[in-house]
Amino acid sequence: MQGWRKSNEDCHKDLMPLDNYLWNNWAFFSIFDGHNGIETAINAAHLLHKFILKSFYENQYDIDTDTDTDQFNNIIINTFIQLDKNLRDIVKDDSGSVCITALISPKKIYLINVGDSRGIIISKDGEVLASTKDHKPNVRKEEERILRAGGKITKSVNDVLRVQNLLAMSRSLGDYSLDKDIILSIPDIIEYPRNSLSSYIIIASDGIWDVMNNEQVASFVSQRASNITFDYIISQLFDQCLINQSSDNMTIYIIKID
Repeated sequence: MQGWRKSNEDCHKDLMPLDNYLWNNWAFFSIFDGHNGIETAINAAHLLHKFILKSFYENQYDIDTDTDTDQFNNIIINTFIQLDKNLRDIVKDDSGSVCITALISPKKIYLINVGDSRGIIISKDGEVLASTKDHKPNVRKEEERILRAGGKITKSVNDVLRVQNLLAMSRSLGDYSLDKDIILSIPDIIEYPRNSLSSYIIIASDGIWDVMNNEQVASFVSQRASNITFDYIISQLFDQCLINQSSDNMTIYIIKID
């Protein structure tokens, strides 16, 4: 949803299955929230799943066991680094994009985030079981990293902390006019078992999270999920965010886990 912005810089991609060969029992959902233009978001949405599959094949990740957490995390981190390097040769504007991805295997749920879009896993009754952590300059770990790298954090006229006087997030794809040691493209990865507790995955851009917290979104979805369609829930959620004064683009996936 474009919301009150003059343009929509959100992009998204979903694949069920991830591919029709080895990964036909995995699923992929991803949201790319662009800023200062849309080229990074568009191209990242087109390429990320291809880079992930290529890395899995090259590193011979064991999809049958899906138990090597260290190998999985290293593959995903290196994939995002390589994607960011590749985008540098493609993107012709000064744009950047954050990313939130849900990668679902038969045994596990992975939430992968770069920036301030967010993903949560919730139970049937709306309990938040797991959540990604936003990459923002007000997070102590991010603040310390930015300052060590020689970056600066300032407060804008509307009291938003910004990195290098520009970005309200501390990690992103693109943004090549900035030092990539300051604005990292390295994701954080949350792993959660796919079990009877995990009923829904929700990933969304910050137009939603800016005006509703994890528990509010989880409650909103869980209270309606058994009675109305997800499309209608999303429409109602967007309306609620507008009532709550969201002024950003809004994109969301609600994924039911069987």
